[in-house]
Amino acid sequence: MITVIIVTHGNFGQELLRTAQDIVGRQEAAVALSVAPEMGIENLSTALDEVMRRLNTPEGYLVMVDMLGGTPCNTAMLKTKNLPAEVVTGVNLYMVISAFTHRAEMDLKSLVSRVAEDGKRAIVLPRELLLKRLC
Repeated sequence: MITVIIVTHGNFGQELLRTAQDIVGRQEAAVALSVAPEMGIENLSTALDEVMRRLNTPEGYLVMVDMLGGTPCNTAMLKTKNLPAEVVTGVNLYMVISAFTHRAEMDLKSLVSRVAEDGKRAIVLPRELLLKRLC
């Protein structure tokens, strides 16, 4: 099974993981790492190494981070460059649920594409959507 790792600033990732599991059920091979202001790149790097060692899988790692160019993204990109892994930015709840729902049936490349598409599809302007339906 593909390992899912969520890495975000603050506790955002932990809350996404907890909430997604409340919706779809408890998940194996899934973890969230938080980056605190006082945490250096070395500490995050060590934490990522530990998680990937503990949750090692031949299917690979899907690493979801909060934003492009931030410490979670940059560190994840460096730590996974020689591994079967994909990093996707802009993590939201729908993406996490999508990853959990589809990771058993898809390979890593297919899963990362699906998760990214589902994340984009979940971003809507509800007022515009309602107005289109009424007209």
